[in-house]
Amino acid sequence: MSIHIQLQTMAFMALCGVLMGMGFDTYHVFKNKGRFPLWVVFILDILFWLTSIGVVFYVLVVVNGGIVRFPIYFGLIIGAWIYFLLVSKTYIQFLLAVIKWAIRIMNFSVKVIDMLLVRPLELIFRFFWISLVFLFSFVVKFLVVLWKIITFPMSPFVRWGRKLWKRIEPKIAGLKGIVKKWISKSKKT
Repeated sequence: MSIHIQLQTMAFMALCGVLMGMGFDTYHVFKNKGRFPLWVVFILDILFWLTSIGVVFYVLVVVNGGIVRFPIYFGLIIGAWIYFLLVSKTYIQFLLAVIKWAIRIMNFSVKVIDMLLVRPLELIFRFFWISLVFLFSFVVKFLVVLWKIITFPMSPFVRWGRKLWKRIEPKIAGLKGIVKKWISKSKKT
């Protein structure tokens, strides 16, 4: 392997070390913001490190055909050390600012969607509901008035029917008694 490829591999591994440091800080910022249960954190830790290892070996295969030598580890360590020494605090502050602005933009978007979409739909639904309730109450009142109009001419007949029922009811009760006696006699025989 030529010196040029070894230096190129070392440079790419240092870049991978910087990217791993950025990924590590990004992961920890989001992990701390998320407040996940311990078992989820364990799974996320494993996924982070497996992804990091996969990216490093992919870059290694692309750059030098996947040959692993000591300078590769040295390049990763140097890149991560440079990142944590010089850039980490600034990157975390930048990331927190981006998250803060993303939350603000999301809240603003939710408010805009609420104002432009949800509230008008709410108003349309309320108007429809009020119209439906008004129509229903109008139909009920109309039917009540119609019932009164129909039953008013029949009201004398209703009173006459009640008087007639009061006269007939005792006779029907007596007839029921006679029928019961006749049925009980026929059952005994």
